[in-house]
Amino acid sequence: MPTMNSYRLTFSLCLLRSAILFGIILTSVGCNNQKSKELVLPVDSTQFAQLACYYKDINSDDNVMELKLPGEYKEKTNLFNQQEVKVPVKGENFLSPYIGDGVRYYELGYFEHDGNTYRLIVYNKIGESDTSLLNVQINSYDAKGNLVDALLLSSFFAYEDIVRFSDFVIRQDYTISIDSYVIYRWYEDSKDGHLVTIKFKDQAPQIYIKEQYQMENGRFKLISRNEVSQGKKKKRALNIPCLRH
Repeated sequence: MPTMNSYRLTFSLCLLRSAILFGIILTSVGCNNQKSKELVLPVDSTQFAQLACYYKDINSDDNVMELKLPGEYKEKTNLFNQQEVKVPVKGENFLSPYIGDGVRYYELGYFEHDGNTYRLIVYNKIGESDTSLLNVQINSYDAKGNLVDALLLSSFFAYEDIVRFSDFVIRQDYTISIDSYVIYRWYEDSKDGHLVTIKFKDQAPQIYIKEQYQMENGRFKLISRNEVSQGKKKKRALNIPCLRH
């Protein structure tokens, strides 16, 4: 079985990567600002590595790590309205495109394009096995404030043998690139008639899906989607219930 130290090492690596991913928050709104500010494109989630003021609430044990907004920011969240709950979210949502009732979000910033307003938001959502997911999403609204479309940019979680997150870039030409990563920690196999746990030697983040979208009239149009081939054992590790939330 993997040791406690190996878990902590994986969690530390994943937390660092997630900090880089969500560090854009600091450049867009600032830790002490209550109001959402206008974002200046490009928005690149890999350019910044400071996140401590937003993600201090970190729960971790042997099998699970969760990132949550601390209480001081939860008080500034908004409840998704019925229109936002009913519109399916595009992107790598693992066959769960709807947000669900009672979920609250924190707005990171916004920008405007062709008469539509695009809002970058972050929220926690409960997946299978009661695992808390930290999602970053972009919503588009028309001039009347009606929701036009929604795209999931990243979903972070760590559960048992897998860690998952994404990097994204929103470019000045209004295209969005999303690289989805996975960290494989171990897999189970049969050996001499017994089920054993085998740790992967390489636990570095690996891209498994690359997507590109174009923003047109408030819609997120999928331009390309490429799945990166995974090894047989790693493919099996990826196919766990938590990922099908």
